[in-house]
Amino acid sequence: MNFETTKKELSAKIGESKVIWKEDGKMDEATFDSFGLDRTKTYKPEYKILVFPETTEDVAAIIEYANFNKIPVVPSGGRTGYAGGAVAKNSEIVISLNKMNKVIEADPFLGSITVQAGMVTKNLHKEAEERGFYYPVDFAATGSSHIGGNIATNAGGVRVVRYGLVRDWVLGLTVVTGKGEILRFNGEILKNNTGYDLKHLFIGSEGTLGIITECTLKLTASPKDIRVILVAVPDFKSILEIFKKTHESPLPLLAFEFFTEFCLEKVKEHLGVPSPFSSPSPYYVLMEYEVSGENDEEKLFSILETITNEEYITDGSIAQNSRQNETFWKYREGISESLSLHNTVHKNDISLPLRNMEAFIQEMESLLNGKYPGFQIALFGHVGDGNLHLNILMPEGMDKETFFIKCKSVDPDMFELIQKYHGSISAEHGIGLLKKDFLGFSRSQSEIDSMKAIKAIFDPNGILNPGKLF
Repeated sequence: MNFETTKKELSAKIGESKVIWKEDGKMDEATFDSFGLDRTKTYKPEYKILVFPETTEDVAAIIEYANFNKIPVVPSGGRTGYAGGAVAKNSEIVISLNKMNKVIEADPFLGSITVQAGMVTKNLHKEAEERGFYYPVDFAATGSSHIGGNIATNAGGVRVVRYGLVRDWVLGLTVVTGKGEILRFNGEILKNNTGYDLKHLFIGSEGTLGIITECTLKLTASPKDIRVILVAVPDFKSILEIFKKTHESPLPLLAFEFFTEFCLEKVKEHLGVPSPFSSPSPYYVLMEYEVSGENDEEKLFSILETITNEEYITDGSIAQNSRQNETFWKYREGISESLSLHNTVHKNDISLPLRNMEAFIQEMESLLNGKYPGFQIALFGHVGDGNLHLNILMPEGMDKETFFIKCKSVDPDMFELIQKYHGSISAEHGIGLLKKDFLGFSRSQSEIDSMKAIKAIFDPNGILNPGKLF
């Protein structure tokens, strides 16, 4: 590919200001490179052309040009994933959705909002709130992730136990296929029983079938009032017992998160927050409930009293105000940043049936301690939906190349264990580049063949996010 020619021809189609050639020097190298990376540290970006479309028609023009010339493209959103799904390392055209961040319309009767795919998730929360509604999908990266990327990876987050995944809130989509065709899946009505609901193919497809440019999202009412409980737990079995107790309570459970003492120490070191309790504990559980009135407050205290009397916890506290709510959540949501900024980390985002989780963790720890001594484990996650974040930290004195080679050798053992316990090798962040060699641990060959056949329909020349997923 002649990059200068490509830049000129794309500029003629969508406007010169929307196209950047790396050699122009209009953007510093570090910033330019960042658009071709996500949060994985395994890969280096290698591309020359970066485009900033502002409309669906701009994206269609770019894809039509790329498809005709058989040039691969990589969609770039907030780049908050951990699977290499937004990495451009083979001279692809990178399509940043940064400038596609506007509200298109809102429907107060349906309770929905239509936005461009480049809107930051936190801004979507604000837009919903300003209209008297609530968009409930939330996670640590809401301040930088894009809603289009959330949909492309079917993100979950901390409130899946109450509200479900992103998929459950998507009413409609506009996507551009690998042929440059614009498909609009109507989100203005709830009932539309007219054949296959094709939008669901694009949710979780990691940009391999089409680029999401607009989305219509269902909204709901805000929780009446929120209470956060933080408890110290002596063992993982007790965490599961506490979760059982939450299902006996009539109070709506919004979140059920856990983390280890190791994770807490990293957060305290990074954020300078105080210890939540006077003595350390192997595990901690954070629960968030919706309450409405004094009766619910009494039920909340009753929950804490019950799990204390049954010795599932060694200490516990109910946040007394919004500031303490925020502090309790920092212990959980500050973990990823605290680990990544000060350590080299190999991340595994996995899910398991809750009934198998305790046995898996025991066997996983035995595996790592036996075959990979010196590896520290930072374990946390969304117990409410069976999602574990398993982080392996590089031992002191080991270089990064050696560490990632060792991690690559760890993964098959880990994934065999996940398969044994009927889990998934990716719960939230997708497959991307990082896990594509291991897709067979969670999907049969027939399923993979079917996915490839579907891709061939929407992207016959294979230009969309090539090398990702499979």
